[in-house]
Amino acid sequence: MHPILVRIGPVSISSYGVILAVAFLLAVWLAAHATTRSLKDLVPMMETELFDWGCWTMLGGVLGGRALYVLLNWEVYVQHPQEVLALWHGGLVWYGGFVGGLLAHGLFLARHSHSVLRGTDQVIPFVTLGHAVGRIGCFANGCCMGKPTFGWFGVVFPGHDHPLVPVQLIESACLVGLYVLLRALQTPARLQRPGTLFSIYLIGYALIRWTLEYWRADQPLVWNSWTLHQVISVIVALGGLGLLATRWRIPSGKVAK
Repeated sequence: MHPILVRIGPVSISSYGVILAVAFLLAVWLAAHATTRSLKDLVPMMETELFDWGCWTMLGGVLGGRALYVLLNWEVYVQHPQEVLALWHGGLVWYGGFVGGLLAHGLFLARHSHSVLRGTDQVIPFVTLGHAVGRIGCFANGCCMGKPTFGWFGVVFPGHDHPLVPVQLIESACLVGLYVLLRALQTPARLQRPGTLFSIYLIGYALIRWTLEYWRADQPLVWNSWTLHQVISVIVALGGLGLLATRWRIPSGKVAK
């Protein structure tokens, strides 16, 4: 693992931070590129709005992800409050970041008088790809580790004697697949039923996360041998199914908000 990418005197640049920045720039650039080409005249946000959208959403995501991480590890941060803002040490929870980012995303769209569901369908494939890149940052940082394995795919992490399942890379690959699916489904017909792509994302990611939690080693069980993230994943998947059902009640050709 390479948690520190570069050291310049007393200043250290973390791999995690650099990869998050790459994920952000890639997601915004691809969203802007699609907006001026394949999605032109089909989506609410203009190319010039997307960088501001990305900044606000990223900020909301980081704050939400960090807040949930601190809450879940409260006993540590009570003893070391100076570490609350030490993002370079890692420590973001995706579902917390998802809620924080979604709130910032919704507020940005509402402020610019855009439909929230239409705007979400515009960007959700690219957010998914950014998430895939971000998981590589987790791998480089040596966090979010899997359980011990003797399979050929095992990776020895610092501080561990046995190879572990590289769940970060597996999740990254699954998210790339979900991105490809969402982009393929991002057609004019589906965009006329706003929320369709978002609902498919919710279902798809919930299934990925629920499954991979069985190979995670850093998540305590909270109910019926399930981790907290598995419980949340079931709720997210049910929400996605409910939203999808409402979207397909919209008559074909009628744009709904």
